[in-house]
Amino acid sequence: MYFVDRSAVVLKPTQVFLDWLKQVDEDMPELSLAQIRSNCTVLLVPEMDEPEDAISYIDERFEEVFRNELSGWEVPQSAWPKTMDLVTFWQFFEVEIHDLVLDTIEDDLMVSPVQN
Repeated sequence: MYFVDRSAVVLKPTQVFLDWLKQVDEDMPELSLAQIRSNCTVLLVPEMDEPEDAISYIDERFEEVFRNELSGWEVPQSAWPKTMDLVTFWQFFEVEIHDLVLDTIEDDLMVSPVQN
């Protein structure tokens, strides 16, 4: 195993996100909060000594993270929240922060940009 010089942030949808999702997509199958939180996005961020530093890092990039999360659902952009500010972001998501990241694979990591 290898230490990775990153911290991990697990982005977890909240009930507010689920309520919004159900409101904008009438064809959405019945989902529970536990279901949508069972497979969350993990963001690798620079190594942080304090959880507050990771939160600040996400705050600085919330717009890109927010767009990426919403684009993962089959909801047209026209139905996205009218206000996509930092307050709305934190109403839609909460985070778990992990300061230890280990890589169990010896191969190089493949990196490619996210297309939203």
